[in-house]
Amino acid sequence: MVWAITIIGILLGLALLIILVGYVAYSMVLIRQKEKRHVQNFNDEETQRQSEISNTMREEGRAWFDTKGAQDVSLQSRDGLKLCGWYLPAPKPSNKMVVFSHGFTNHGLGEFPPFFKFYSEELNFHLLIPDHRSHGRSEGKYIGFSGLEWQDILDWADSFVGHLGSDPQVVLHGMSMGAATVMNCNVHNPPDYVKFIIEDCGFTNGFEIQWLCAKRDLKMPKFLLPVMWATGMWYKVFTGKSLRKDCDPYGNIEKFSKPTLFVSGEGDPFVPAEMSIRCHGAATVPKELFLVPDAKHCMAYYLDQEGYQEKLRAWVSKWITEDVAATA
Repeated sequence: MVWAITIIGILLGLALLIILVGYVAYSMVLIRQKEKRHVQNFNDEETQRQSEISNTMREEGRAWFDTKGAQDVSLQSRDGLKLCGWYLPAPKPSNKMVVFSHGFTNHGLGEFPPFFKFYSEELNFHLLIPDHRSHGRSEGKYIGFSGLEWQDILDWADSFVGHLGSDPQVVLHGMSMGAATVMNCNVHNPPDYVKFIIEDCGFTNGFEIQWLCAKRDLKMPKFLLPVMWATGMWYKVFTGKSLRKDCDPYGNIEKFSKPTLFVSGEGDPFVPAEMSIRCHGAATVPKELFLVPDAKHCMAYYLDQEGYQEKLRAWVSKWITEDVAATA
């Protein structure tokens, strides 16, 4: 009897320890932090080189954007958060808009500046640049990791589609967590005005990428998998969603309804290109896979800007009709 009580006590103690460690892991990753956390190892020479290229291009893109008088806009989320963003009308009347969806711990003006001038001046798109909940200027404490953000992105699009006239045409363009977010938009039957999706370095499943990072970056052994289960439990407690089921573009890929351009860097150390390759292989919608050799995480555009832009031109030409009269 004493042995049985002892064993039960030990098991209960271990379970409590796992739950507590799971909360620490959750709070470190999926609760808003004061400072941006890097997701790549910036010590190796090639990553440093690519980082310098991206920083230069971001600065140039931001300098262009800052001269255009973009509108400071906001939206109330369905659970009452004030979400903030920027809206830049197209230079000429246009029925086209791109909604950007940035990555984990980033923000709209941190992720996408190199794309702004191309979308605006060459493709004549309105630009909608939200900060996800718990990121940038938007309110929020808990990061949804695509399980909450997909609804916000569709709400952003719906709130601004009235600027596009009678034949609105919208593209959703996401990076990293934002790419998983726009893939989740694709799962949930987006409106007819959404014409296609661009996912760049998106993950297959929230639980899968979290466990992959824990094993790879923290050297977490397999027997500590229950810690990840506890992390998922806390995610469910605070968001009402499942890290496995609600952050699962790959598991729901048969529900995709819009053409999807899958993009990845073959040298991505954070979200392996294999994840985009796997999603592309399983998707049944019109699709294309664009891989950039040696590109690190979200670096495809920086290493092959010409090739990336050519893909965007081709997809716009294929899925977007000519401009019609529209308001700014």
